[in-house]
Amino acid sequence: MTPDGAFREDHVEADGFRIRYLDGGSGSPLIMLHGAYGPRLSQAAHLLAAGRRVIVPELPGFGTSPPNDRTADARQLAATVAATATALGLTAFDLLGTSVGGIVACWLAADAPDRVTALILEAPAAFRPAEVLARWHGCYA
Repeated sequence: MTPDGAFREDHVEADGFRIRYLDGGSGSPLIMLHGAYGPRLSQAAHLLAAGRRVIVPELPGFGTSPPNDRTADARQLAATVAATATALGLTAFDLLGTSVGGIVACWLAADAPDRVTALILEAPAAFRPAEVLARWHGCYA
């Protein structure tokens, strides 16, 4: 449970990782992908959870998760997010990516267009030079 009680914390096994995630609300699912510093529950997440299910997974190697020496790029992280969605029983979902999460969200939408029903990019880092992206956990566009 998070400090404010609106979201609960849980874990799921996906793609060989133990994925921590925050889950709040009910209704049509929205997966929110975080920026380089890991998951943060913004006011937007709370507002969205008032009318739908909001899931905020912690990407492997970010936030409080153990180091991730296995994933080579954002496309592989997108595959991990897809596996996480499957483990959570989601066949289709809306997807919001913030900053570095925007790169991952773009790849997931490109690789699984039948699953991503809407793509929202919030200050996406996907449109930066490769040398800048390389500094963020090796997440290349």
